[in-house]
Amino acid sequence: MKNYKSMKNLSSILILAAAILLGGCDKFEEINTDPARSSTTLPEYLLANAQKAASDLVYANYYNARIGMELAQYWTGTDKTSEARFLFSNDAFWNGLYAGPLADLQEISNYYADNPTETSDAMLAVSEVMKAWIFHILTDVYGDIPYSEALNGGEITQPVFDTGESVYTALLSSLENQISTLQGATTAIRGDIMAGNDPARWIQIANSLRLRIALRMADVKPSEAQSVIESASAGAISSGDEDVFFPYNEAAETNRFPYNDVDRPLVEFAVTSTLIDFLKETDDPRLPIYARPDETNGEFVGKPFGKEENDPTIIGLSAPGVAAYSGSAPGYLMTFSEVAFIKAEAAERGMNVGGSAEEWYNIGVTAAMQQWGVTDSAGISTYLASMPYSAGEWKDVIGTQKWLALYLQGMQGWLERLRLDFNKPNGEELFIAPLSGSLDPEVTFLPTRLNYPSSTRVNNEANSDAAAARIGGDSQGTKNWWDVN
Repeated sequence: MKNYKSMKNLSSILILAAAILLGGCDKFEEINTDPARSSTTLPEYLLANAQKAASDLVYANYYNARIGMELAQYWTGTDKTSEARFLFSNDAFWNGLYAGPLADLQEISNYYADNPTETSDAMLAVSEVMKAWIFHILTDVYGDIPYSEALNGGEITQPVFDTGESVYTALLSSLENQISTLQGATTAIRGDIMAGNDPARWIQIANSLRLRIALRMADVKPSEAQSVIESASAGAISSGDEDVFFPYNEAAETNRFPYNDVDRPLVEFAVTSTLIDFLKETDDPRLPIYARPDETNGEFVGKPFGKEENDPTIIGLSAPGVAAYSGSAPGYLMTFSEVAFIKAEAAERGMNVGGSAEEWYNIGVTAAMQQWGVTDSAGISTYLASMPYSAGEWKDVIGTQKWLALYLQGMQGWLERLRLDFNKPNGEELFIAPLSGSLDPEVTFLPTRLNYPSSTRVNNEANSDAAAARIGGDSQGTKNWWDVN
């Protein structure tokens, strides 16, 4: 009897539910919406999420460690070696940046368009500076990319690809506009993890990005580059205390540096003999920071880049240093050491940046040492005396030190290799081709870009085909428009 009553009650409930559904479908959404819950994400949460998502992708195991760090020839694989021989999978890097942080940053603009009474000029400016950082990475890695028609949601599902040169022009113009906006901002920044909601810091970041972008095109557009660099120089990052990074924390499991050894020893990579041998030759105090001695013999031993020899135990080789695998390693956006080396090169090229090339070179080396925990000023001075600035070999001298300073920033280290094509300060070759040969028949020494993702080639076929034809072929051997060395 009890079961019968239960069934009867259940039937009554189902009938009532059906009546509601059939007779009140137009009110279903209203009935099931919590009036106290927002239906949109607030801009401060979008900004915070975009900053973390972008840093997580740029410093992810595969994209930073297996692509960037190997193309910069800082590390080479031990458990597998195909990436050091130029066989990559990069769909998720492109797709992740567009669908993740860039989409979040665009949603900030969309939010304010839908809520005009809440519009924040400062928040919009910061989101555009963040976009410029990400778009610059994308165009330098791939060449021509969707830009002007990107981030339009469902309105434009197959965006055209803008030329790399036009993207550069647009980014520099946008950054200049954002600086003007931030200088006169009347609203607060919220949700900013990287720069503490400080408009003045974002002006510095925007100017520092202008320096990076302008210098990268200096060989093909020297007058435009000079104009931007001289304009941005005084307003850029001016000390190591102002380095810009996402602050990872190994104590928080969900907020650790994307590739870390907190929970297990990492043996997938060895430091290259390229890097270790150069650090040894120059008696560089960063050697025990960038690498750790082999546990079996206490020696620093690098693995030749691209050597087809798998050994997941890494016995007899130096793994990356403790700082490189720290769960609290910074996810750098821009550092003072990079800014100083940009100014050193700009000064050597005849630009007015408030100091000589030698002065900025010395500042850059010192800042790079301090950034990695070398605090012995006497030791830094001794190192500088052994590695002095030389105007006649400025590409090699600045190039090698900037490369060392960019350690852990794999993509930027690779791009600077391409731009300057530098050797050791004495002119000897620094880098080598993969010891066991390239797996890409179109590249023997170093890829100059990454192929467009296969998903984009399928889903946006006409526009990606047009872009590939325009740049000279969707090949890892196709040079970017600014890469003339």
